[in-house]
Amino acid sequence: MKNLTRKIRDLDRALFRAIFGLKWPPLTTVLRAFTVVGTAGVLWGFVAAGAFLATGLQPSHLLVPWVAVAASWTLAEGAKYLFNRGRPFIHDTEIAPLIKTPSSSSFPSGHSATAAAGALTLSAVYPAYAPALLLAGFLVALSRVYLGVHYPFDVLAGALIGTVTAGVVVAVGGVLA
Repeated sequence: MKNLTRKIRDLDRALFRAIFGLKWPPLTTVLRAFTVVGTAGVLWGFVAAGAFLATGLQPSHLLVPWVAVAASWTLAEGAKYLFNRGRPFIHDTEIAPLIKTPSSSSFPSGHSATAAAGALTLSAVYPAYAPALLLAGFLVALSRVYLGVHYPFDVLAGALIGTVTAGVVVAVGGVLA
C-alpha cells in the first residue's frame, strides 16, 4: 500500500511539474483572471444571477446553481481540514507561484469544486451555453495547477466533489420543481 501511495504522489508531482512548466504569457494572464473570478464560486454566482434576471426569473434557475456552488465549496473547505496537504510551493521551495499564495490546505481544490458545481448546474439549466460554461469551469480548475498553488489530484478531487454535489442538487431540484 505504501508503494502505491508513493507512486500516486510521484505521478501527481510529475503532472504538476509538467503543467506548471508550461508558461505562455497570454495564457498566464487568462488563467490569473479565471482564478480570481473563480474564488469561492463568485463567477458562478454572478452568471446564475445574470441569467436568472435575463431569462424569466425562475427561482430554480438561481437556486440550483447557488446551492450547488455553496455546498461544494463548504464540502471542499471542510475536507481541507481532514487532509491538511501542503501546497506545492511548501514541498518544493523552487516553485514560485504566479499568484498570491493561499494559506489553506491544498487538498481538495475549492476552486475546482465550485467550478464543477457551477459549470454543471448552469449547463443543466441553460444547456445552450454548456460548451462555454464547461470551458470556463475547466479554465478555473486548470488555473490552480498552472499558477502553482495546487497539485493535479487536488483539482481532480475538487472537481469530483463539485460533480457529485451538482448531481445531487440537480436531482433534488428536479424533484422539487
